[in-house]
Amino acid sequence: MKKILFSAALLFTVCSMSAQESVVKEAKSAKSDPVKAAEILEPALVDPSTASDPETWKLAGDFQKAIYDEENMKLYLPGGQADTTKLYSSLAKMFEYYTKCDEVEQAKVNSGELKKPKLRKKLAKTLVTVRPNLTNAGSDAYNAGNYANALKFFGLYVDAPQNPLFADEDAVKNDTLTPLIANYAALAANTLKDEAAVIKYATIGKNHKDEGYRSLMCLAEVYGKGEKTDSVQWLATIKEGVEKFPAQEYFIGNLMDYYIQKGKIDEGLTQINEILANNPTPYFMYVKGVLQYEKKDYEGAIATFNEIIAKNGDFVAESYSKIGDCYFFPAQVIVEENANLSMDDPKYATNEGKIKELYEKAKPFYEKAKELKPDNKQLWGQYLLNIYWKLNKSEYEALEKELGY
Repeated sequence: MKKILFSAALLFTVCSMSAQESVVKEAKSAKSDPVKAAEILEPALVDPSTASDPETWKLAGDFQKAIYDEENMKLYLPGGQADTTKLYSSLAKMFEYYTKCDEVEQAKVNSGELKKPKLRKKLAKTLVTVRPNLTNAGSDAYNAGNYANALKFFGLYVDAPQNPLFADEDAVKNDTLTPLIANYAALAANTLKDEAAVIKYATIGKNHKDEGYRSLMCLAEVYGKGEKTDSVQWLATIKEGVEKFPAQEYFIGNLMDYYIQKGKIDEGLTQINEILANNPTPYFMYVKGVLQYEKKDYEGAIATFNEIIAKNGDFVAESYSKIGDCYFFPAQVIVEENANLSMDDPKYATNEGKIKELYEKAKPFYEKAKELKPDNKQLWGQYLLNIYWKLNKSEYEALEKELGY
C-alpha cells in the first residue's frame, strides 16, 4: 500500500512539473505578444517546480522588458501615444522579476548547484539603463496623488544601491541622486503614514545638502507625533535640522518651543544669537524677542521687537502685539493680586493705578497690530477687550459688537 501511495505521489509530482514546463514553453511561443506571454507564464511563478529556476524569472522579466520597450518607443515617435500606466507597471515588474531571478540564481550558487552566477551581469546592465525612468514614474504618481505608487517607484530607485544585483555597478552604488530621490520617497511615505518607510528613506534623504530638510521634517513628525514617538530621537532630529539647515524656520521654531517648555530659555537665547549672527531674518529676531519675553526681560524684548518694526519687513504686526504683551501680562499679575484684596485696602487703589498705567502703554501697540492685521484677532482681540473694559466702556462696547460677542 505504501509503495502504491509513494508511486502516486511521485507520478503527481512528475505530472505537475511537466504541466508547468509546458506553461513555460507555451509562454515562450507567445513572446511576440509579450502581454499575453506574461499572462501565460504567471502560474509558473508560483509553482515550486518552475519558480526555483532562475530562467523562469528571467523570462518573466524579459516579457516585461518587451512591454516596457514597446511603450517607451511610443514616447519618441511623432504622434506616439504611450500608455504610461502600462509603461511604469512593466518597469516595476521588470525590477521585481530580474531581482528575483538573481536571488534564485544566487541561492543555487550558495548551495553549490552552480559555480557562479551567469545572469547577474546582464540583468544589472539592463536595469541600470532603465532605472532613471523610475523617477519619472514616481513623480507622475506623486503629482496624481497616488502616493502608494510614488513610494513604490521612488523606493525601487533608492533601494538599488543596496540590492546585491548591482554589487558591481559603480554608477548605481555611487549615484549622487539617491539621497534626493529618498526625500521624495519619504514624503510619499509620510503622506501614507507609513512610519517604517519614512524612517527607512528619510534616514538616507536627510543627507542631501539642499533637500535633506524635507526628510528631517518627516522624521520629526514620526518621532514627535506618530506611533513611534521618541522624544530623544525627536530632539536629536530637530537639532540636526538646526545645524544642517539653519535657514529653515521649522527647526528653530520647534527647538525654541522645546526650550521654553523645559525652562531652558538661556540655552535657547544662546543658540538663537549664534544663528542671528549669520542669518538675521525677521523670523529669527522674533524668536529671540519671544524668548526674552518668556524670560521676563521685557526691556530687552521690546528693544528686539522695535528692531523688527524698524526694518518694516515680516512679523511687524506680531511684534507690535508682543510689545503690548510686555505691558499687558505684567498688569495681569497685579489684577490677580487685587482679586485677593479688599477694595478698602489702600494697596488695592495703588494697584488699580498701576494696572491702568500698564494698560495705557499696551493699548496703542495692540491697536497698531489690529490696524496691520485686522483679520488676525488672536493678536489683539481679547487684549483690547480687557483694556477697553478698564479704560473706556464705549470702546469696549464697540469692539464687543465688532467681534460678534
